[in-house]
Amino acid sequence: MDNKIKTYAEAVDVIEKIGILPLAPLIPEFPSLNTITLPEYWHSETEFDPWIWRTKFSTDGVAGYGKFIKKKSILVSRQLLPYVKRVIGYTESVEERYYNGNISTEAFNLYKIISQEEEIDTRSLRIKAGLKDTEKKEYLRMLYLNYKEQWTL
Repeated sequence: MDNKIKTYAEAVDVIEKIGILPLAPLIPEFPSLNTITLPEYWHSETEFDPWIWRTKFSTDGVAGYGKFIKKKSILVSRQLLPYVKRVIGYTESVEERYYNGNISTEAFNLYKIISQEEEIDTRSLRIKAGLKDTEKKEYLRMLYLNYKEQWTL
């Protein structure tokens, strides 16, 4: 992509056009959010900040956001999400996996919160689940398990 995008709306157009957009370079010769945006906008805490957009895509229903490929953050368009879920999802429901002892109580609790509040952002989810910053790695693992099942937009 020759020209850098500057706005959230332009980023939405890119996601809808190409379907999958990693946050950082992941796929050779394929765009990522940080290669199609201007570096000075990152972490600027302005409306032009791609770091802020990453969760807005999910809450606005534009794309799923998670670590879907090689444990790297990826945006998957609303149109492709059902297909990606089919490829890497589970055949058992979260409830079945919980009752069979395949996921933790913490992961199941996160799933219940997400099910009740589909548009919850990750920071609010961590607070509502009562998880501390020191538990972030475990939280991200649980969130990954939940999103593989739930895939909320």
